[in-house]
Amino acid sequence: MMKTPICDFVKKYVESDALRLHMPGHKGVSFIGIESLDITEIDGADSLYEAGGIIKESEDNASALFGCPTYYSTEGASHSIRAMLYLISLYAGERGERPRIFAAMNAHKVFLSAAALLDLDVEWLEFDGREGYLSCLPDAKKLDAFLQSSDKKPTAIYLTSPDYLGNIADIKAISAVCKKYGVLLAVDNAHGAYLRFLTPSQHPIDLGADICCDSAHKTLPALTGAAYLHISN
Repeated sequence: MMKTPICDFVKKYVESDALRLHMPGHKGVSFIGIESLDITEIDGADSLYEAGGIIKESEDNASALFGCPTYYSTEGASHSIRAMLYLISLYAGERGERPRIFAAMNAHKVFLSAAALLDLDVEWLEFDGREGYLSCLPDAKKLDAFLQSSDKKPTAIYLTSPDYLGNIADIKAISAVCKKYGVLLAVDNAHGAYLRFLTPSQHPIDLGADICCDSAHKTLPALTGAAYLHISN
């Protein structure tokens, strides 16, 4: 049976009735009912950005569930999107290339700010001429033609799937196209964390994506902005 190290630690801390000389300021006094579980990086609670204790153990459990290296993130999927673009830029640097991304036009605004901060070159993909910020359904055949006609191949293709209207791209076919041209496939799967638990799995990583993020607080039971960053084996 899989353990629940973070939940177990917090429950044990609450039951110890310790004097809370730490933040948050509510000191565990109930208002909406979960304050007693709300703690900071006290001794034993581990730290998200240098996980080596209960968070690392929990991330290892998540990796087993998702079938790939999985890391926790905050602020919904926003931090994960920034991390994806940063990792793509490092990958380009290792290849002696300037990072260049072809992105569908419904990318989240965090993609735009992260691309600006990292000084990435972005080229927008058009598939049917009706792309908007809510919906953009990528087509593998059109992507193939687009890459074939491009003088300079990108470091990665960046897609949002499911989009904000629930449309899901054919990630498996698109992944095959990306592999054909030797480019990475990054997917903002913020609205599709549950896809891993369908039978068969429809999660982007299982369908061939190289890196993707999920928002746990959208379709899985996370109370606040929690997310996963997945990296393909």
